[in-house]
Amino acid sequence: MTSLVAIDLEWNTASRGLKVDPDLASRMMFEIIEIGAVRLDDGMRVKDRFATPVRPVLYTKLQHHIARVTNRTSQSLEEGLTFPKAWRSLLDFAGHDLVLASWGTSDPEVLISNLQFHEIKPQPAFRALNIQAVFSALAEGTSRGNQRSIEYALDFLRLDKDLPFHEALSDAVYAGRILAETLRPELEAGKDPEKLLKPFIYDPFLVSQSEERLEIEKDTDVPAYLNRRTYRCPACQNPLTGDFMEINPGKSWFAKGHCPDHGDIELLVKRARRTRTPQLQVRCRIPQGPLVVPKPPPEKERVVWTDPKAE
Repeated sequence: MTSLVAIDLEWNTASRGLKVDPDLASRMMFEIIEIGAVRLDDGMRVKDRFATPVRPVLYTKLQHHIARVTNRTSQSLEEGLTFPKAWRSLLDFAGHDLVLASWGTSDPEVLISNLQFHEIKPQPAFRALNIQAVFSALAEGTSRGNQRSIEYALDFLRLDKDLPFHEALSDAVYAGRILAETLRPELEAGKDPEKLLKPFIYDPFLVSQSEERLEIEKDTDVPAYLNRRTYRCPACQNPLTGDFMEINPGKSWFAKGHCPDHGDIELLVKRARRTRTPQLQVRCRIPQGPLVVPKPPPEKERVVWTDPKAE
């Protein structure tokens, strides 16, 4: 199997009293201050651990909310490796043909922005795995890939909470435990872990989502209008079409498009709120896991009241 590493990042951002060049801030909104990782074997057991603080160069004062959640001080930011050295150390630990598994998709996004800000060459090549989506699909049986916290998943799976939260290594260990316990029934049944995880592995460098707004007339037949339009794959701009179904009456619609290069594409349309003219918000997204078609809400049963005294 490829090198599978569960990772967690702690990061800092702009704070009051710290002047930061707006151009630099636009290139890196969140700066990594701690990296924690655990390397997993084919049975999802922890083989090795890695942790290092990272010394920031842009946001050198801890933002107050982050300080409260992580129980850290601004003085702690003076310690640690520079980001380029921390990245090289992580690669030495993780190995090649790397899949970085994290809780949600934020960590890969922040990691890429830090790599680009520091102009790390050559451009790193790694794939990503959203453990949260694996948990939602296999443990909960839902498509809520970005709805749950690590603590919720630990409680759901009845796993010990014996480590502090909001510390990079602890949260990486927790993420690895959740992945292992989620896959345990499948692995005990003899299934191949690589095949189980393949649908949830994605390219984090890919542009995976695009959005647009459409103005419509008040009397527009929305499903018919949407079915006539052509959409575009957010990664390669290949044309897409879809057969839209109503999810929430008069408010949201869904269709499955397909790109020959990037597979199934989620097309979600919602009626825009608080606009002077009727508008639709359209989102085209490459899912980080198997595409799950949402189910329309069940129709409410009609309740007919009968007077028991009536003859």
